[in-house]
Amino acid sequence: MLRVGSSLASCASRRRHDVLINRVAARSLSTSTTSADGGDISSSSNRWQFLVPPSPKQRLLMGCVAYDPAVGQIWDGMKDYLTSSSGGNLPHFDYVLFTNYEQQVSALVDGHIDVAWNGPVAHVMAEDLAANRQDDVALVQSCGMRDVDRDFRSVALMKRDCLEGEVGTVSAMKGQTIATGSSDSPQGHLVPVDWLVHTVGIDDSTIIPHEYDLGKHGDTAVGEIEAMKAMLDGTGGTSAALVSEMMYQRGLDGALDGIDAEELRDSVVQLRESPPVFDHCSFDALVGDHPSDGGKSTDIDSHRGKIGAFSNAVLAMDIQDPCQTTVMKLEGIKKQWMGPRVDPGGAVRTALNRRGLASAGRSNTFGSQVRAFSSSTASFGGERVAVLGAGVSGLQSVRALRAKGFDVTAYDPNPSVGGLWRQNYLSYGVQVPKQLYEFPDLEFSEVEVGQFPSGAEVQKYVERYVDHFNLGDSIALNTSVTKVTQNEDGSWSVKIKTKDGKEEDNQFDKIVVATGLYSSKNPSLPGWASGETAADFNGEILHTSQVLQAEQIAGKKVVVVGNGKSAVDLAVASSNAGADSVTLLSRNAHWATPRLIADLIPFQYVFLSRLGQNLVLGLTGPLPGCSPSHSSVWYSVGQYIMPPIFKVVELLFAAQFRNVTGPTSPFNKVGVVEDFYGYAQVLDYSLRDKVKSGEVDWKVGAIDSFESDGAVLADGENVSADLVICGTGFQKEYSVFDSATREKLNIESDGLWLFNHTVPTNVDNLAFVGSELAVISNISGYGLQAAWLSKLWSGEINANKQDMESEVNEMKEWKRKWMPNTPSRSSLVLLHQIHWYDRIMRDIGMKASRKSNFLSEWFMPYESSDYHGVLTTLEEKK
Repeated sequence: MLRVGSSLASCASRRRHDVLINRVAARSLSTSTTSADGGDISSSSNRWQFLVPPSPKQRLLMGCVAYDPAVGQIWDGMKDYLTSSSGGNLPHFDYVLFTNYEQQVSALVDGHIDVAWNGPVAHVMAEDLAANRQDDVALVQSCGMRDVDRDFRSVALMKRDCLEGEVGTVSAMKGQTIATGSSDSPQGHLVPVDWLVHTVGIDDSTIIPHEYDLGKHGDTAVGEIEAMKAMLDGTGGTSAALVSEMMYQRGLDGALDGIDAEELRDSVVQLRESPPVFDHCSFDALVGDHPSDGGKSTDIDSHRGKIGAFSNAVLAMDIQDPCQTTVMKLEGIKKQWMGPRVDPGGAVRTALNRRGLASAGRSNTFGSQVRAFSSSTASFGGERVAVLGAGVSGLQSVRALRAKGFDVTAYDPNPSVGGLWRQNYLSYGVQVPKQLYEFPDLEFSEVEVGQFPSGAEVQKYVERYVDHFNLGDSIALNTSVTKVTQNEDGSWSVKIKTKDGKEEDNQFDKIVVATGLYSSKNPSLPGWASGETAADFNGEILHTSQVLQAEQIAGKKVVVVGNGKSAVDLAVASSNAGADSVTLLSRNAHWATPRLIADLIPFQYVFLSRLGQNLVLGLTGPLPGCSPSHSSVWYSVGQYIMPPIFKVVELLFAAQFRNVTGPTSPFNKVGVVEDFYGYAQVLDYSLRDKVKSGEVDWKVGAIDSFESDGAVLADGENVSADLVICGTGFQKEYSVFDSATREKLNIESDGLWLFNHTVPTNVDNLAFVGSELAVISNISGYGLQAAWLSKLWSGEINANKQDMESEVNEMKEWKRKWMPNTPSRSSLVLLHQIHWYDRIMRDIGMKASRKSNFLSEWFMPYESSDYHGVLTTLEEKK
């Protein structure tokens, strides 16, 4: 049984509850009555006035715990910067020192201070205390942190002579006496002990916390130093310790009094496993009606504004500035202050909850009043927007809308961001090179130029995007949106549900649907995949999204149905995974685009250059509302010139894939451009080579029925199968909306038709980003789409309903004239991408031509990097 020397609850009675007001306004008691620019201070309500106390509305008072004498020195320096007209320009900023976090949290939630420099335990306490207020007007939100506070780590240490052999695994701690820091320290006790007991499963060790400076939550680290001393000395049979990685490293560096670095290095082993990382200190503020303002709605914007100004001022500090270097280094910063990101893994809250000291759920990620305070996020008082989905389109929507002052919350039912990139079929990846699949403003540095990223690589990149732009506090994970209903005034009621079943109704001004073009929740399956048709089949029928492991395939007779990228990928992957046999069954023959045209030219040089896209335009006509006016002149000639040219292209493609004739060849059956708009895919030669070697049997046909050991095709042929994989795509699904909204959307058989592929003409305050737009470089396309939407909703783009409806009708007529009739036709832009991007750039007031010279503009492919800076410009101009 785990034996803990003392508990947090018993610590509270021993804490002092005095608040030390440290030199409040003392530095400001100057007899000067003129401002820096020579103006009269007393004439300005915005400046500090001699002997005139600021009102709660003016005041910006921050609390911090005095765990070290340097705290006062640090915040004197910060105050000098924040109050100066050349720094933060916050004349009424001041700070107070507390002896413990418990009093500081109480002062924050009661409105006695505006900001608290909280540790992670204090942050959880503040969240819960604010959430439990009877008036339910305030939630706690982080508004900044140091770079060193991210991914804080603890380590498990053990005396070398107590280990059996050289194996340094945490299982060696079983039955040992383990020293820790103070029992209120997240890094020195709470998180590592919780990990040891509940994750590792060791509950028969004796835990001895070294209680020093209780109430300061381990900030002094004296308890951790004493724990390491006890381990080295073997005090009371102590053979191991749980401490922060930072203090252990300081011990190894010889920076701790009473710790011999050589002895620590020689006699102690850091065990291989370690507790989960968490985020440490953060500036916390209240969100919503602030108690110091009496809860008046007229003062909400003022309160949020001053918190935003404080956050922006802090985040703007530059460690290279000689006037700021000293104070930032005293605060322990390595490079910069960072935007908010509080314990994304929830390790601290989990540890507290298991001791009965915190609620299970993170209060401020569930409520409707989530707001982030950072220079790259929202200004305050903006309309509230709910974003459905936290994939590549949802994340860019959050960034763009926050930059224009909207108050954004993104909901995603999954435990992490990424959408389909979190998990998908075996061997899934991007079908374009990495330079075509990058976020604007963030290089995909994990992958070399020209390489085609795997799904796992994309997921890591997406997670880095969230961290890089500090989006985490606007995302509610493990939270599903179950119903969206438009109110009479045009706003929206959004019903959400957490993983544990808790439900809540929230109100938003606007909605963005960013659930993507594909959703694993809505696979499209043939009619025979269920019911009586397959009743006699002894094998399995799965959708591609369900095939995640090679073990599902190995040794089986596999039939893959379809001819899109997922079907081709699974046919190749099945062969590679050791399937007994693989059959690829396609209803019709379709074109694939080779990665290298003529085995020499990367496909994007043809299809993503202005020249190449204008050649396509000569065949199809100009993209309504996007292509330049002279395009019609070119089309009047090109429609006669381009068909024989593209016939040569088709012959080249067919020859490259060794598929000029036969039932699987599309040559002389369908045009390559037309087919690309129904079944676009860019492939290497893996399938070609598998078919040639006999490892994959590629047939054109359709399943009519099943027998116990396989499928019967429409032509009567029997195909043996243990596993049938349906690479038949996904269905769009709009049931989250109320019936009245669905009726107004008027969803047709070929999709949802939107103005600029983004907003419906008959439903106000609703937009679709990513989910109704298909371009080749979709990740950058969604970023530009989000930028356009933020400008539209902030009133910087004018669009009247009549013009919107006219353009939608023109787009319908154009697409239906030549594109295949598929359920996704309304969303397709693809080979007209550059002209659609041009339209976006013109609308948002930026230059459409992004290359440095005429030759590059016409002959070089357009890549994501050509649009770097577009979203950054939104942030700079907010």
